[in-house]
Amino acid sequence: MREIKIFIIVAFIIGIIYYGVEPLAHSAMHPKTAPSDYAFRDLEKFGKIDLSNGNAELGRDGFATNCATCHTINTESRDDFHIRNPKTMQPVGENGGVVPPDLSNAGRIFDAEFLAHFIKDPVRASLLEAKFMVSCEGLSGEEEYKCNMSNEGKEIYPMQAFNGLLSDEEIANIVAYLKSIAPQHISDKEVFIEACNRCHAVQYDKNQYDSKFFSIHNAKVQDLLNKAEKESEYDFLSSLDSENTAFLQLLLSMQKAKEKAKLTESEIDEQNDMINAKTIQDYGVVTLLQQSLKESEFNPNGLQAATQPAFIKAYLGNNPPDLSMMIRAKGHHELSAFINNPQKIPLDDIKKAIINKLVQEKQQAEKDALPQDLTEEDRKARMKAIELKDANEYGIKLPENTTKSPWQNDDDYTNMAREMGVMPFGKSMPRVGLTKEAEEQIINYLETIGDSKKTQRDSLGTWIIGFFIILSIIAYLWKSKIWKDLH
Repeated sequence: MREIKIFIIVAFIIGIIYYGVEPLAHSAMHPKTAPSDYAFRDLEKFGKIDLSNGNAELGRDGFATNCATCHTINTESRDDFHIRNPKTMQPVGENGGVVPPDLSNAGRIFDAEFLAHFIKDPVRASLLEAKFMVSCEGLSGEEEYKCNMSNEGKEIYPMQAFNGLLSDEEIANIVAYLKSIAPQHISDKEVFIEACNRCHAVQYDKNQYDSKFFSIHNAKVQDLLNKAEKESEYDFLSSLDSENTAFLQLLLSMQKAKEKAKLTESEIDEQNDMINAKTIQDYGVVTLLQQSLKESEFNPNGLQAATQPAFIKAYLGNNPPDLSMMIRAKGHHELSAFINNPQKIPLDDIKKAIINKLVQEKQQAEKDALPQDLTEEDRKARMKAIELKDANEYGIKLPENTTKSPWQNDDDYTNMAREMGVMPFGKSMPRVGLTKEAEEQIINYLETIGDSKKTQRDSLGTWIIGFFIILSIIAYLWKSKIWKDLH
């Protein structure tokens, strides 16, 4: 009986620690923030863009006219989608920047609403107003004045805002085009490369898991290869449906990119147009498919950031961290919240900023009301006394949250803080606008690289607990038998 009492006491103490102290420590280390919003509804206040009637064919032409100067589409065969020399893809200028991405998969991994608003005004969409100028197009009067004042002293974002240059309908067409060419599936590693690898490196990724990451891709290539080896090239190409034709076109584009990567800049200047003009038949269907199989090859340098470190540092002020062990440092939940919105501010910090603003207004009003005939010494003393007053002395409380959007929680004062101009700054990383599914793929990738044994470790924990339960029962029975005369 004594053992049972001891067990109850120990279990009670552990319960207090686990259900009382641990949540308190967690709340202190991870202050409450607004829940993740994968609909990006905060952008609606800048105008709702109707994406329901987007025309992909018109969007294709719109992309070629407005976007292909900086961005490529590897899945497109048109020359005007590959006009940039791949050796000049690194950003230039004293303010640095990051490599403009290929957008073949953009419609798959980015939210459509976010994409539309990013095209319209990338600064507002990515929440970088603290550093970069926003578009004031379409504003007038006091709103235009405030917008221009807020832009003073800020940098120009590397990508221009198309607000005023493209209509909402034209933007919707481009988004429809990007979604129409997006593949049905891409691997976790490909999502990471598209969304994060322009800035972040993963040195622990030495291609050791590529067979796993690209298993679906390899299976599809192998099926086509088996068929191509049994038929003539003409019959094989003629028998392909639209999906497999597009897939083969992607393989062709990637093969061209590999070929260009091996050339010097002067060689590319000479051969770029010739390589762009190559067709599937120039490479040979079987050869093209064989070279498209992605197998694990050990790379001692790991996955490096696509942008040169000097450009990233000039752009951000420092080099972004290597993400090899980020899954262990942050965990799944915190990574998920961060990826959805890196600049998310703790709700208590937002409330404190609002109250501080109200206190400052009261202090300023009291300072302005000081008598004019005070001596300099008395004025300084009274000013100092006023500056020491806090919200309690003024009776200031947090006002009712009348400015929150319908989808926001009552304790989310983000809108009010923005209107008052006191919204605290978050991290320097921009919001990238991923869908929830794409975000999960990035976390899965980081878990594979940084914590590949997690599943085995979690399953082993159950067995260990079971072992100690059985051991405890055996120990208790043994003790009862040996010491039964004393108890």
